Amino acid sequence: MMLSRSKHRSSVEVCSDCGASDPSWASINRGLLLCAECCSVHRSMGRHISHVKSLRQGSWPPSLLSMVQALTAQNVNSIWEHSLLDTSAPKHLRKKPQPKDPLHPIKSEFILAKHLRLAYVLRARRDEPPGELGRQLHSAVRSSSLDTAMRLLAQGADPNYFNQEKGNTCLHVACRAGQPAQAELLVAWGADPTARDSMGNMPADCARVGGHTELADRMTELVYECSDRLIQFLTGARPEHSAGRHYIVPRAHDSHEMTDVAKAARGKLQLLPNHLFEELVMDIYDEIDRRETEAIWQTSATGLERCGVAFLPVNPALSAPRNQGRQKLARLSAPELAALLRDVLLDATRRQRIAALQPRGLSGPSNPLLSATHLKHLSQMSDDEPLYDSVASDEDYAALAPIDLDMSHLDPRAGEVVASTYNPSLPTDQSTSDPTRSHSPSPGLSVPKKKTEIESLKKELDNRDSTITELKNQLKNLQTIVEQLTKENSALKTSSVDDDHSMTSQTSINESNNTLELSPQERGRSLDTEPLTLSEDVELRQAVKTRPVSMFEAREGPKNNWQVTKHQLTSIPGLERSLTQGALEGASVQQAPSGEVQLRAEAVTRCIQELWAAARLRRPQLPDCADSIRRAVADLLSLFPQTCTDSALQQVISELRAAGEAVVLSCSTRAPLDQVRAAAYDLAKATKLLVTHFTPS
Repeated sequence: MMLSRSKHRSSVEVCSDCGASDPSWASINRGLLLCAECCSVHRSMGRHISHVKSLRQGSWPPSLLSMVQALTAQNVNSIWEHSLLDTSAPKHLRKKPQPKDPLHPIKSEFILAKHLRLAYVLRARRDEPPGELGRQLHSAVRSSSLDTAMRLLAQGADPNYFNQEKGNTCLHVACRAGQPAQAELLVAWGADPTARDSMGNMPADCARVGGHTELADRMTELVYECSDRLIQFLTGARPEHSAGRHYIVPRAHDSHEMTDVAKAARGKLQLLPNHLFEELVMDIYDEIDRRETEAIWQTSATGLERCGVAFLPVNPALSAPRNQGRQKLARLSAPELAALLRDVLLDATRRQRIAALQPRGLSGPSNPLLSATHLKHLSQMSDDEPLYDSVASDEDYAALAPIDLDMSHLDPRAGEVVASTYNPSLPTDQSTSDPTRSHSPSPGLSVPKKKTEIESLKKELDNRDSTITELKNQLKNLQTIVEQLTKENSALKTSSVDDDHSMTSQTSINESNNTLELSPQERGRSLDTEPLTLSEDVELRQAVKTRPVSMFEAREGPKNNWQVTKHQLTSIPGLERSLTQGALEGASVQQAPSGEVQLRAEAVTRCIQELWAAARLRRPQLPDCADSIRRAVADLLSLFPQTCTDSALQQVISELRAAGEAVVLSCSTRAPLDQVRAAAYDLAKATKLLVTHFTPS
């Protein structure tokens, strides 16, 4: 039953966003009245944010209109403007647009902040346990306090919350308590009218058991909301659900009337899996709602014709290919859209009849047409895949079994407002009986499993957050070390230039002393200075010898500090720095008797760095990196005989061979990250000792 908007309205009704009098539109899921200007911004945000409907020209179910009127009477707008009503806040943060303010940018920016970003809503407490808002909503819907339910929904309560103790959802409670306004509000926010409680009853069954016949009939209409909307748009008629007729079969195309393109399109439509077919119907439903609203808009919004919505707004919860496909529906002409609707409804009938061929024991109710609850492809195929790239297989048709529309196993997509419009059910024929004649298994059996999975995912997310924070801190430490090394490098370069100049001068002086005494000008002294003595010559030679071999060597302090080494072993930046330091020092030493030692040692160092990069990012290339290290170490060891007369060199070679084997073993056995890090550090240390052994003292 539909009811037009009454002309006798209260004089206190004003636009909830700007305060203009005589509002002509309503936002169903927000529970607000809107003027035409503010409504244009609501339409541009999309139906998933604000579902608008004309108060004067739209057809309203009585319970839905009563719900909007009750929300207005309970001043539900204070929920969306909570912080604006706070007198302690600064005045510039509590400014609300006036009716005479320009639509752009004053009104539009305020509406986007209020409804899209929810900037003025009272946020829920962060310390509340998971599901607390859902439990409060489950208790609130049994009363007529719509403002309480709206506040909980605005704060993030799940409209499909399933109470484990009671064994039912919020919608079951509202229907059993005979609260049609609460039921309409829950459905407007995405509650599933086909969900079953622990006894296998749907909300319509609960309302009928409680003696609320009208509410039960309304719940039945909501079950078939999507198919009814498509049929009414195509034929102008609505099925009589009270008489058991839930579907009107459209007339099929004559084969000679169809073009080759139309036949090919029908073939592609029939090859779509169930879940992709359901998504297509969702998009068509939204497009029909846009066209009907746009037709009313063009005739009622005087002076705002240019503010219409030419295509469906982008929904961030959907993939880019699907958003593009949704917007392309606006390019279809009226005959083309009618042909598409006819093909969709006929293919829905075909799918339902195929599902009816299975044994009764394997089927649920006879009207599961567009439910994606139990489809295995829902988790196997991404939403990013375009529709035209999907070809059905034999297993796809096996998924067409008549299954129950139990949405308790499927969390609602973020941003979706009216989930009931996306859960239609088409019977096998025109005279299908009541869909409640058979029941599916209780959703309560799988809800605990889902909750356990959600809890584990939350814990894993927290662990990832802590890991990210730790990595950020380590990155800051590494940046600090790099800056310090850069400064030291600059200082060492400056000192190196001074030492080279001093060495050159001293060499010339020494050569002169070995032959004959130079003139004062050649010594770089004044005419009054004494000749260079032997003691001064010795001091200069000692100064030259104390110059470090490499500019990266420390000028002071011990060469091997155990505390520094221990700190490097326990920090990722320390290991990276030690590996890099070893590579730089190994590359900067003077050429050994065999320069091949340095080259092959550098190859080992590079392999260690690649191994650590793969280990830190948890890549699966660890065995390959370990194999590279094994070959590099073998090449380095091949330069030396099996036994050396130099005991120190033999000890270094043994340590290098053992360290290389430890790295390969830790990677092949999937050892923990700490063990891989320790083995890599030992190998780097052994390589450095081998290179240092050939450095002249």
